[in-house]
Amino acid sequence: MKRLCAVLFAVCMATPAFAADITGSADLGLGILDGDFYAAASAAFAYKSEPLQLGAQLPVRLMLTGDDAVRIRRQDWDEASDVTRLLRYLDWHPSEEVHFRLGEPTAVTLGHGAIVDHFYNATDLDHYKTSLRFAWQDKRFGVEFFNNDITRWEIMAARVGYKPMGGTTSWIRDLQVAFTLGVDRAAPTGSPAGTDETNQPIVLHAPLWLYGVDADIPMWRGAQRQLLLYTDVVGLSHGASFAGATAVNTGGWHLGLRLELPSVAPATDLTLRLEGVYMGKGYLPGFFDNLYEVERFQAQAAHNDTTLTKVAWAVENSGPLGIRTQIDVVADKGVKFTALLGWLGHDGLSTQLWLATPEMAGLTVRAHWGQQHIQAAADMGAISRTSALAELRYRIGAALSAVLQAGTRWEAKDPEGYSARRELTGAARLEWKM
Repeated sequence: MKRLCAVLFAVCMATPAFAADITGSADLGLGILDGDFYAAASAAFAYKSEPLQLGAQLPVRLMLTGDDAVRIRRQDWDEASDVTRLLRYLDWHPSEEVHFRLGEPTAVTLGHGAIVDHFYNATDLDHYKTSLRFAWQDKRFGVEFFNNDITRWEIMAARVGYKPMGGTTSWIRDLQVAFTLGVDRAAPTGSPAGTDETNQPIVLHAPLWLYGVDADIPMWRGAQRQLLLYTDVVGLSHGASFAGATAVNTGGWHLGLRLELPSVAPATDLTLRLEGVYMGKGYLPGFFDNLYEVERFQAQAAHNDTTLTKVAWAVENSGPLGIRTQIDVVADKGVKFTALLGWLGHDGLSTQLWLATPEMAGLTVRAHWGQQHIQAAADMGAISRTSALAELRYRIGAALSAVLQAGTRWEAKDPEGYSARRELTGAARLEWKM
């Protein structure tokens, strides 16, 4: 950690002062986590220059009720990964080809999302994680890598792509082939292993691998617009120790169309995608997704009567056919909207919505809503199938804002699984610029 801080300081000092933008903020408010009330205070710092963006923070929750009253919530600072939240993000973008990021992962997707699809690992209330992501791309070659936690290195994925016609003016210049490899080095197997000295279940872990080959094939190209046919062939492999697993090796096949329409409206870009999926027993597309950190331990079955690891859930509910569609809208001044809808065989309906807006009439919105494994109408109201997070900020003056945050968080009750909790926070934010 000392070496990391020294490097950050050196890089910041090496950046010309005239190119830097330095801001700070402080929040003070109240929150409720289910029935437990707390006082919230935080301080944040942001540094922005041409190649570098750096954010630091110090969030504190003082519990007013519950087992921790009255003191700082101990689960927020009881392990090494919690300390890394002090570094909110470090983005280094020295050129168009290179991008390096340390920080909380938000909707990380590799390729078409067959293996890693909108991965987000901060849904766990008590185990904050800081991830690493690196990307390099030139006219022909590209490399991407990410891991979920720089203190544990449990979940990792890498993608290597090649454009044989890259750098040409031919309509087929976007032809690409790529290979992706992902692993959860400590996936819970769900196998019974007795209890420990505190009478808690012992959780066994073993590696779980996903690997795939994909290709983008141009079908039509117009003035900056194009239609691409793409395909992914994915394999999933794990040991026989995984409870509920009927086969060690399984996988799936994806075939889809992606239509890219830049400037479809004034200052608005639109991307549409439609994909069909064949799923072998035990495979679900986008295996490392926005709730994977919870579902690797459990996935709620119909009517919440059983809990299974994601591997066992997929064996019972995947396949054989599914369909996924996605729409992305990026408008001028920072409006972004993404909608992802999937019907994946017996697994049921999956929906994801993301929205981000710039400040309009003093109001800024950041929101995500997602539901997974919807097999019946009754499931749509189940918090156990929902991931949600929203922040509304209203600017009162040049330096003062009111902030409201609401969402669904998950807490590990014991080694067997998680329970969902609702959180709501209201705060006043003071901002300044140096």
